[in-house]
Amino acid sequence: MPRHAEASFVEEMSRFVTDDLSLDAVRTSLIADITTERDRLISSGEASPHWIRSVNGEEGAPETSLRVGGSIVYNFGQISEVVAFALELCQAKSPVHSGAYRNAWTVQVGGQVWTGDLEDLPFGAEVTIVNPAPYARKIDVGAMPKMSVPSGIIEAVRQTIFRKYPTMTVWRKFINLSGSAGGFETPYILKDGAARRLAKRNMRSSAYRRGQDYLARRKDLAPGQPITYPALVISDPAYSSSES
Repeated sequence: MPRHAEASFVEEMSRFVTDDLSLDAVRTSLIADITTERDRLISSGEASPHWIRSVNGEEGAPETSLRVGGSIVYNFGQISEVVAFALELCQAKSPVHSGAYRNAWTVQVGGQVWTGDLEDLPFGAEVTIVNPAPYARKIDVGAMPKMSVPSGIIEAVRQTIFRKYPTMTVWRKFINLSGSAGGFETPYILKDGAARRLAKRNMRSSAYRRGQDYLARRKDLAPGQPITYPALVISDPAYSSSES
């Protein structure tokens, strides 16, 4: 669940009942307490600077609208924390030879490379993490010879994110890229096409039933075709349309 901070007007009133304070004074004290705690969580790095505020159960209402029996609740977004964790994990799982592939991982928002700090990612953003290296697809699907790390980097990271942050939406998909990113020009154009795959040697294979030794070539993997890139897409469904 998203982290939150809250305080109840009823609870706060009980703290001051013996002080014979007015309701307005109690309300002012409560608002000061909860906003101070909110700012402490943010400044200490325990919470995101992006949040949704609800007062008396009404999202976006101002703190000053707090009434007796109501509460102030701040729900903090996790997208920056999750993206930073996922990016670090992608790099940690990357094969390292020259370091070009490991260092090429990029974060994109709205199809554009994000060049700002991750902690400033838009509150309800759908964020894509992708590696624009021309051999990224081969590495991810295990088609590179003499791989020094297991294939399926994107899927391995997706599963880890899902276990650690079960409220987030995270999936793997192949995307198109264009322009310069991570030190590479995209898209990469296939020169020789993908190697043909052997058909399974049983009657469940239509190619084998037709007497063919190999599967038909996929059109998107033919020479001259731009490759698509395996990517990790992350969003927080709780805050898909809201921003503080």
